[in-house]
Amino acid sequence: MVCACGSGTGKCRLRWQFWTLLSLSAALQLCLWQRPLLAADPQQPETSRPPEVVTIYEPGRLGGHGASLHRVTITGTARNADGKPLKDADIYVASRGWIIPGDFEQLRGHTRSDENGHYELKDVQLFVINNRDPHSRPDESDFIVFGTKENYGLTWHPARNYRPAARPEEIDGQDRNSHATRNAFFQNEPIVIDLQFDAPAKLRGVITDRQGHPLANAKVQLGHVDDQRNPSGRGTGSCRYLKQENPYLKLIDSFLNFSVVPSSVRETYTDAQGRYEFTQLRRDTSYAANIDPGLEFAPWQFTLMTADRARTPRDTVATGYDGEFNHQFTAPRDVTVHVVQSDSGRPLSNVMVTAHHIGEVLRGGFQARTDSQGNAQLRLIPDEYRLVAEPTPDQPFLYLSQQYFVPERDAAEKTDSPHVTMKLNPAAIVKLKAINAKTGAPIPGVRFNYETYDSGEQIPVSTQTVFVDYPFTNDAGEIQAFMEPGMRRFVVAEPYSLAQADGSRSERIKLTPGQITEVIISLTPAESLPTHLAARDLQPRKNSLYAPEIQKKWHIQSELLRLTPLRVTTQKVSLRRESSFDTRNLLKDLRALDPYQLPDIKSLLNKHLQAETEWCKQVLTAHGTLKHEARYFNSETHPAVFFNLSGQPLPNITSMTDGWTTLQHISSSNHATINLIHKGRVYHSVESPSDLCEWTSLRHRFPASINSKQPEADIRREGQKIFYNVKKEETVSRRVLDQETGFIFETYYQSYPKQYEQAKLYFAPVKLANGLILPGMQIHWKTYRGELQILEAVVIEKAEILSPVPVDAFSIALPAGTEIVDSRQLPDNISYIAGNHMSKRVLRGPVSDFANYLRRHPYYSHEMQTDPQLGRYAPKLDPALWLTTESPTAAPDLNGKVALIHFWGTKNPGSLEQLSEMNSAYNKYADQPVVLIGFHDWAISPSQLQEFATQQELKYMLAIDHRPEEAGWFGKTMHNFRVRELPQTAVIDQRGNLSFVGTLPEAMQKVDELLEDKK
Repeated sequence: MVCACGSGTGKCRLRWQFWTLLSLSAALQLCLWQRPLLAADPQQPETSRPPEVVTIYEPGRLGGHGASLHRVTITGTARNADGKPLKDADIYVASRGWIIPGDFEQLRGHTRSDENGHYELKDVQLFVINNRDPHSRPDESDFIVFGTKENYGLTWHPARNYRPAARPEEIDGQDRNSHATRNAFFQNEPIVIDLQFDAPAKLRGVITDRQGHPLANAKVQLGHVDDQRNPSGRGTGSCRYLKQENPYLKLIDSFLNFSVVPSSVRETYTDAQGRYEFTQLRRDTSYAANIDPGLEFAPWQFTLMTADRARTPRDTVATGYDGEFNHQFTAPRDVTVHVVQSDSGRPLSNVMVTAHHIGEVLRGGFQARTDSQGNAQLRLIPDEYRLVAEPTPDQPFLYLSQQYFVPERDAAEKTDSPHVTMKLNPAAIVKLKAINAKTGAPIPGVRFNYETYDSGEQIPVSTQTVFVDYPFTNDAGEIQAFMEPGMRRFVVAEPYSLAQADGSRSERIKLTPGQITEVIISLTPAESLPTHLAARDLQPRKNSLYAPEIQKKWHIQSELLRLTPLRVTTQKVSLRRESSFDTRNLLKDLRALDPYQLPDIKSLLNKHLQAETEWCKQVLTAHGTLKHEARYFNSETHPAVFFNLSGQPLPNITSMTDGWTTLQHISSSNHATINLIHKGRVYHSVESPSDLCEWTSLRHRFPASINSKQPEADIRREGQKIFYNVKKEETVSRRVLDQETGFIFETYYQSYPKQYEQAKLYFAPVKLANGLILPGMQIHWKTYRGELQILEAVVIEKAEILSPVPVDAFSIALPAGTEIVDSRQLPDNISYIAGNHMSKRVLRGPVSDFANYLRRHPYYSHEMQTDPQLGRYAPKLDPALWLTTESPTAAPDLNGKVALIHFWGTKNPGSLEQLSEMNSAYNKYADQPVVLIGFHDWAISPSQLQEFATQQELKYMLAIDHRPEEAGWFGKTMHNFRVRELPQTAVIDQRGNLSFVGTLPEAMQKVDELLEDKK
């Protein structure tokens, strides 16, 4: 299969969560042996016939199942209601499964009946789902035969099943599916389907506005209608015959895939007088219906019955066999929105104004920018709206949202343009400055969160109120931000080492609208860390195969990559599960190339792959832990679905992560998702420039023993390149790098017993202005048992250092109609599907920044959880590891004992100052029923903590916390105890209740009180 940009770009008809499992270009393979949709020539030679079976998805690769096309021939006779044969009736067959790829052509064949009414659909290929458990559900296809003929109504035979297996000799009558089994067609059985054509139902009408003006070119759809959330998508529908059930399946007689019916039967447009007409409808049938006069109107979707019914449900219209249905729409009005400064009344230009309807999804006329007079012109249907005004990043004003009701048109009005004024309040101007508390020097690269007066939840600081832009301090250690007035506390968010430093949390500061407030954060960096621990962080690994100079060059590059605000534009292709792809010859050809030059990778891939490859454009942005990825597919095969106000297409897929939460929007389905990374629920990997190269950081340690020996390798030099070849009994590895820069050209690994191969090759290194080196092209692949699992090739078109970083660099724009699915509040023991039904909403208008929308409309907050309360049962002590200076150990027994928990970190100077007090406490309570626990934050390895504890002679129990599940915390358990700053101490009494949280001296006093009370 060939796909663009890897997984996560596919679609599935039945459940949207399967979309991440399929490729958007699966149609390339699904169309294999897909014949023209006309009857096959009976005289055609055998060699031109499609194979009896074509596998299109191997087992497990289509939502856990497989799929194939099976060749069959369907015959029958077309007759009218009197039993007379009909000549030249158009006969069609459509096929589907209970899972169906979105790009699969469900219309499988078309022919016409002869003078005797006979037809033959020869060699059509039915879509069969190969179920992973054939005992519970057999391999089968659902298919439907239908027909049209002039002066007759559309007709269809109830849907049937085809099973590509021999008919069972006995059918278990107790099997609940026995009825379907008896009536299914089996392999090599004749498939005969007769069709009866009846007189048509006819429908006509006129579409106007409420003033009686005809609405020309209004779309009228029956059976299959547009999805108002995603008009460019596949749509939805319903079509049901009311006079009988499907006797073969004991289900309602529905035409599920009605989109295969010729559009002339099910869709029309009004003429200049607003008139429309249908002449080939089936009688006694209910249809999903849609009337859409245009983008500035609200379409009306309802159910239409071609039957006579005295009473019908709401939004259902019964028109009989020859009916008329007229409808009036409310026409939009021109609305002028005047945006001014609240204090002076001066107009504000270039402000984005957006209207969000209270009920309908808007499609046009809802968004505009103000002109030089502060006026924005909208076209809105009379109803209630929420108007949003967004100032530009350089305007020191606040985002504003206000309700507005567009009045109905009054005949006495002299003007048709209602007028509304929006007054923007001035923002508080904050100048944050981070300095070294010892030297007074500015500290660049610091990012801040803030807390409000009434909440401890930490929110990222942004430079303005429209986008969440995650700014870092500049070379002067400064950030300027326009913020909401009120009481704020500023907290260091990044880097993590400074988040633990003394002074990382400011006092609460009052921000005044329109005034500048300077906030200086004096930080004590981690120079106070024990020298042996700090120095070791940057020491090359002694037993490494690579020279210390090479390791240091890699580390410098990894730090540049991590700290540089970078945007990279690429072209990328992904291949998956290509059993015929010859990676050995590809590797041979790649190794023969000059790695300093940019190869023609497209020609090289076409040489080794018979199918066409489809490339997509990627724009990757990263800074620190922030990553943003935008994918644009080929506009010819995947045309853009949504556009911004300037007419620029929105990406097909946009993803963003701050290291804690992942946001994603997929245009094809118009879905947006929010996931906590730790949950692992439909987790979307966000690619970044760091995925394009190999720069190993000395911050990362491999789990090899300190005393492990350096591997034996064949090391040779060839010009500027160094080759490292390591051959063992079961594995082979190879690495090639540039000896001057350390740039890695190739990393190769092969395991013989596991039949596994992984290769990464990099070409044409380019040095940026700050010294960072990136490849011009990268290709990597993995094979298992000789079959390609994945191959990805990336060509870098442009790499730029962002200075300054644009405010929308990490934003995700959402169009109107986006369905937001938020899984953050779901507990781990609930199914993802069931939980999502409780956390969905649909946007009525567009949103400039997904993250900012979530901030203003929170689904989930840690404040919604129950805070720990003194006197009640304490939160569970659940670290990643319990240990002593000697080895890992079991959890301590706290039953009937007092527990003193010291929350600390080796990179926190205040924590280090209290270690002597903890040692004194250990000696003091050695003979008492007291358990002392040093609960360290998550960012340390067991060996590092043991080495540090040994040097400091810490004899009490130690623990390392789990990684926190939310940003702004030092660990999962510390989150549960609401420990916001280190050091902090908690006391648990003999009954397991939380007795105290605060400073260490006060905690020891509390321990003494508990011991005294017990006597």
